[in-house]
Amino acid sequence: MSKGGHTTGTWTGGSTWNHGKTQTIRVPITLAAQIMDYARAIDDGIELSHVNTADLILDAIDCYIKFRQRNFRPNQHSKKPDMTSRAWDELRKFRKLLQEQPELITKNQTCR
Repeated sequence: MSKGGHTTGTWTGGSTWNHGKTQTIRVPITLAAQIMDYARAIDDGIELSHVNTADLILDAIDCYIKFRQRNFRPNQHSKKPDMTSRAWDELRKFRKLLQEQPELITKNQTCR
């Protein structure tokens, strides 16, 4: 009969968390996996920001514009990228809306 103590099945590696000690918390069962994934990502140093979605979207728009400029192929109508054409109107309107009134997009639940 075993009396406890160190055995061959005892964990010796300690915690797998980077930030040290842990504690038990109660969360809804349906959210437990998502919460653990989120906690692991934070513990691993992965940047997760749901605080300011507008900034993330604006950064994505800027990256897209830079991507289009880098991958521009000149043709008979234009020798350099033209971001002022009508084709870019909606993107410019979207950017302006996010800069001036981000709550209209980021807080609106009708899109989800």
